[in-house]
Order: sequence, then structure tokens, then C-alpha cells
Amino acid sequence: MDEEVARIPRLLIPDTSPLSLLSMAGRDGLDYLFVPQVEVWITDMVAIEATRDPDPGDDPRTGQRKLLAAWFEDNRHRIKVMETAVGREYEKAMTNWRIGGSVPDLKPSWTGRGDYSLLDVLSVAETVVEDSEAVVLLVDDRRARAVLRQTEILNLDILSTRAFIAMLETEFGIENARDIWTTIEIGAGVNEHGKSRVPDPLPEDPLYVRKP
Repeated sequence: MDEEVARIPRLLIPDTSPLSLLSMAGRDGLDYLFVPQVEVWITDMVAIEATRDPDPGDDPRTGQRKLLAAWFEDNRHRIKVMETAVGREYEKAMTNWRIGGSVPDLKPSWTGRGDYSLLDVLSVAETVVEDSEAVVLLVDDRRARAVLRQTEILNLDILSTRAFIAMLETEFGIENARDIWTTIEIGAGVNEHGKSRVPDPLPEDPLYVRKP
């Protein structure tokens, strides 16, 4: 098969926030990721973080985690999970922990793993861009967006979850899609300071990163 024929558009999610936010609108919210009808790629660290059993002190949200786990299982044929070095090391640590009897006090800590190297995000993006006709990254993390924006070796578009939802209405004809964000805001609630837990609007969104 000709190499160019195999190059297809892809949606890449290297950040857990989009899945967490969309899940607040239920399975329908998550299913909107398939509306653009492109391949959906998620890093293994995002898949792990979104569905793992919470450690002590974590935000439990067990209902949300169960919903995400069920959604991943039901759509495993539609989602490409991409391996990362950090993900492989975490899985090894968890396997050894289970072999050792799953002693609670010896469970590998998630601390620092979810906030994995921004270089890993860039490496994942590079790999997908090489094999794709076009790539859209769904990223809310400001640091990851900053790193991706500064690169001069990629051609990609970067969307926040809020911008993706708006695009569902303007580009794909999903009526009242913006109401999803209202549902998400209600589901997220407010923090101890009375401030909404959803990310603030980003001043420049979407971002377009192009080779010079």
C-alpha cells in the first residue's frame, strides 16, 4: 500500500483533563470524541490515570472512574493507546507489586507519574505527526501547550476541551453542543474558594503550530 494512502487524520489526547471533563457529561460527552470521524489516540499514561484506583488523598470520584473504565472497554476497538516510557515503568512496578502480594503500604505511588515529562508529550506528538495526514491535540495543560507551541518541527493544531466542544457546533453541526460545557461546569462544582473547577478559557485557542 502506498505510504500516503495510509496517512489519515488523528485526534491525540496526551492530557487527562479532556477525558475527565467530558466524562462529567456522561458517556455521551465522551462519545463526542468520535464525531470528527478520525482515529482517536490516547497515551497509556492518560488511560491509566483516568481509570486507576485512587491513592489515599486523591480525588476519589469513583463513579467517574468507573464510567471512564467502561467507556474505554466498550470502545477499545476505536481507541489507539500509545505506549510511553513512563507508562511501561509504572505497569512494571504495579506487576511486581501484585506479585509481591499487593501490600497497601508498598503500592507504587502515582505521585509525579501523572505529571510525566513534557518531553514525553512532545515525543508522542512527533510520532503521531510523522504517520498522519493531520493531527489535532486535545490539551488543557498550559505547560504542555507551551512546549508544543515552541517546537519548530511539527505541523499540528492544539485545542482545549472548551474549544473542541465549540467546534462540534460550528464545524460538525451538533446543535446546542455548547450546552455540554454548562453540564461540565455543573458537574465539576466549585473549589473551597467558590471558584469553578473547570479550566479558565485560554486566551489563544486553537493554536496552530507549523514548520517555519
